[in-house]
Amino acid sequence: MGALNILYDSENYCVAEFGAGVGIELVDKQARRSGFLEGPVAARLRASMAQLCSADHGEEAVDDFLCTYEALLTNNLRLH
Repeated sequence: MGALNILYDSENYCVAEFGAGVGIELVDKQARRSGFLEGPVAARLRASMAQLCSADHGEEAVDDFLCTYEALLTNNLRLH
């Protein structure tokens, strides 16, 4: 699967990219839910994240954007 690249990490969200465009995992830390995004959805998220980061938006703006993907986060996280 290749290397793991953390694209974004805040108190509320973590966005990790697997390999060379294999997919993106989005984790909502507060809701303890995650989702694995592939294909056009992952590409759109990646492009939007790059645009947000290049425009130097604050963490709150990025978190607000990631909140729009909430419906795709269907996996429960379990802490051991």
